[in-house]
This record gives sequence, structure tokens and C-alpha cells, in this order.
Amino acid sequence: MDSGTSRPGGSGHVPLDVAIAAALKVAAARSERVFLVGGIVRDLMMGKGLGDYDIDLVVEGDGLLFARALQQELCAGLREHPAFLTAKLVPPFGASSGSGPLLGEVDVATARSEEYRAPGSLPTVQAAPIERDLWRRDFSVNALALPLRDYRLLRAHQAKPQDVLRDIIDPTGGLADLEAKSLRVLHPESFIDDPTRLFRAVRYAVRLSFDFDLTTVGAFLNAVRDNCLSTLSPRRIWNEVAAALDEERAAEVIEEFSARGLLLHVPVVSLARIDETVAALRRLAAVRDELEGAAYSAAGKLLLVVQLVRDGREDLVIAVQEGAKALKRARAVLEALDADAAPSGFIELVTAYSLAGSEPLRMSLEAALIGGGD
Repeated sequence: MDSGTSRPGGSGHVPLDVAIAAALKVAAARSERVFLVGGIVRDLMMGKGLGDYDIDLVVEGDGLLFARALQQELCAGLREHPAFLTAKLVPPFGASSGSGPLLGEVDVATARSEEYRAPGSLPTVQAAPIERDLWRRDFSVNALALPLRDYRLLRAHQAKPQDVLRDIIDPTGGLADLEAKSLRVLHPESFIDDPTRLFRAVRYAVRLSFDFDLTTVGAFLNAVRDNCLSTLSPRRIWNEVAAALDEERAAEVIEEFSARGLLLHVPVVSLARIDETVAALRRLAAVRDELEGAAYSAAGKLLLVVQLVRDGREDLVIAVQEGAKALKRARAVLEALDADAAPSGFIELVTAYSLAGSEPLRMSLEAALIGGGD
């Protein structure tokens, strides 16, 4: 369902504090509790500050009706996903003046339980109390819920993180695991139910410098040994590998993917080229600050595609990327490398430099950066 997407005179963004105030008004009118859940709460409790996150609201009640009421408050567009009891508020937003970061969208989800009918499948869901919603999460440190009213107090500097600890919903012991720097899966079958969690586990472990607890180590090894990744499509695997490029330590994440066997059965990156790929990602990371975010991400994805094409995995490229367009860009990089020349396109040049690290390519890249090539 799409509604309200053609309101004239609206804005493409809504200020964070405006969205918070509107959500609390709706929650009070509907007598429903509304929370922030997951990474934003984890990072806040780790002392990483408030951050400029998008807002993902979890409503203990009827998230779809809540989203419709919030739509009226913000004069926004609305996209509903009834099968998952979720909705998304999208531009144009009528309420545009306020403080805080500007949000391009606001996600609203019903607190819910889920059931996986087959390994690797998408879950079926139903409304549930917030505690049950938290138990369906991937790891204990992501199963923390902070009342939205407390987040508003924090943003207004009327409270400190330690002041709201008593209000955090923590049925799985996530706060204790944060203190211990431990990444703990919530169910022994969690990786089998959703094998993408294997990739997320590695990303979180590297990003947070956390260790797996013993239960998680066993569950991880069992899932890889039983080849649970075979239940995922090539595109879902690609999305998880490509998500590593958003990490500050992307090369380490890819290296850990390989070391832990995640690329063994699904060769998104050829095992024979893992060391070369990691070295290339490190060279790419070295120039990250000089690139626009979009250029960095595009070059990283192209780098992975080139490595596949080098090993004749064009079938996988077509399955997970943009088909002929991706192949054309990858071949342009390979042709330039074979000719020891600089590609004509900027993204291709960044990719070629990252793969080869040669002095002529480095000089070409510096010249392109000076000339505004990004």
C-alpha cells in the first residue's frame, strides 16, 4: 500500500527531533509503547554518543496503524508491508523545520515474533510483546530496547546514558555481554534459520572488536560445516559480502569471511584470490578519505566483480550484479591492467589502482583526484 506520496510542497527530509516528537505524540494518543532497538542502543551504551542514525521505531501494539497516524502528523508518504507488519514513512514530508539530523525516511515496525518454515527462508511474523521481539534478534548486544522518550531526553542533554539504564528492556543479557565484549547468538539454530547472520557475526566481531562466546563459536562452526549457506541465493550472499565494504576495516572483514569458511561453498570471491583481494581492499581503504562515499563503495564492489571475472565466474556476476554493465566495467579494468595503463573511468581507475598498486596508476589516481575526478 502506498498513500500520501503526492502531497505538494513537501520536503525530502524531516528533522530528527520533529520525527521523535510526532512519534511520542502518536504513542500517547494510542496508549502504545514505542522504542528504539538494536545498533543505536548498543552504540549508545558503549559510549559512542548519540550518532546521526536513521530512526527505526518498534511499536508494542499495531505498527501499521501507528505508522498511518504518524503519517498524518508528519504529512508524509507511506509504504506498508503488511506481511512483515512494517511500514516506512517517505518524502515528501510536510514538517520540515526543526533541529537534529535530517531523515530521508522513518521506519516503523510492530514488535513481533517470527517463525522460519525452512532454513534460509524469510520468516512469518505476528505481533508480540517487546520482550519476545528482542528474543528474535540476532545477537544479545543487538537485543536492547530504549524507550523513545528516554532517547529524546538524551538528545536534549536532560539525561546521560547511565540515567536511562534502568529503562532499557534487556531480556537476553545484552548489557552484560557489552561489558564483557562478547558476541553471543540467541538461539543454537539461529545461523541455520538465517545464514546471513554468519556474515553479520563476522562484521560485528571485527567492527566492535568483540569475541564470540563458546556457544556462538559452536553454532557458527556447525552451521558452516553443514553448508547452511547453500540455502541462500547468490544475490543474498553477494549483498552480505558487499556490505563488508561499508565497514571501516573492510579488508579484515573479507579476510575473516574466508578464514571462517564463509566463502568456501559460495565463491563470491575466488578462494585463490583472497590474499590478493584483501591487499587490494587495503589499498582502497588507504585512499578512502579522498573519495566520495559512493565512489568508494562502487570501486569496492567492482573490485570484487573483477576478481570473479578473472576466474571465469561471469555466471555469478550476472546472477548477483547488473549483468552486462558489470561485466563491461570489469573487463575495462582487466584490459587496462594487462596494458599497464590507466582506465578512462574514475571508478575503474580506483579499482585498477587498488588491484595493482602500481606507481603509474597511483600517479594517475592522484592526478584524477586533484582534478576532481571523484
